[in-house]
Amino acid sequence: MTAARAGAAEAYAARHYRDRFRYGEGTEQILAMLGSVPPVDRWADLGSGAQTLLWAWAVNARTVIAVDTDPQQLHLLHQRASAASLDPVHDTVAHLCGRDPAEFADLCATLTATAWADCLTTPIEHPGLPAASFGLVTQFGLLGLTRDAAHFTTAFTAVHRLAAPSGWVAGANWTARNSAGRVRLSAELYRAAARAADVELTLLERIDSADPDFPSLWIYLGNRRSTP
Repeated sequence: MTAARAGAAEAYAARHYRDRFRYGEGTEQILAMLGSVPPVDRWADLGSGAQTLLWAWAVNARTVIAVDTDPQQLHLLHQRASAASLDPVHDTVAHLCGRDPAEFADLCATLTATAWADCLTTPIEHPGLPAASFGLVTQFGLLGLTRDAAHFTTAFTAVHRLAAPSGWVAGANWTARNSAGRVRLSAELYRAAARAADVELTLLERIDSADPDFPSLWIYLGNRRSTP
């Protein structure tokens, strides 16, 4: 990643995930969706950036591994977990999830590992990411970076292959106002990709967003089928 792109990514993360909570951009719905998932033992957050601990407020998981292609973002995540200091956004999210902000240190302790891997290529190669081994697999923003429908479907299948049979999958992808080079998201695309991945969707919803650069997003929740 170039210095300019890294700086832009850090600025975006600071604005949306460390500063004050930004209502009306879909985060409330994502947290509510994650909160409906039963407790799991192992959670993999793919394309995590430095944001895994934000979603962790809504997830009941014993351990989580954060996976990203940007080592700087993973380093930032490690730093924030080690410091266990609340940002303003975390205080709001804790209350939205019915949690005590004082629990943040416990959430940080669930981050047992980070892994460098390109989750938009197949297969996803990392010894810490065996197929069919996680009770929950999430991605937030990752699959919206795919080029076209074929790339989306291939990446969707690779990402959710990490979920155990009957395991949970959940995610969200934002529709950019400047969508050049990005896949066009639709309900039909998600349903076709889910069929290819042996995933049964229990929730698929398009949500309007107050973010002028990303005016809408799609959220989904489902389960890997126990048998293909």
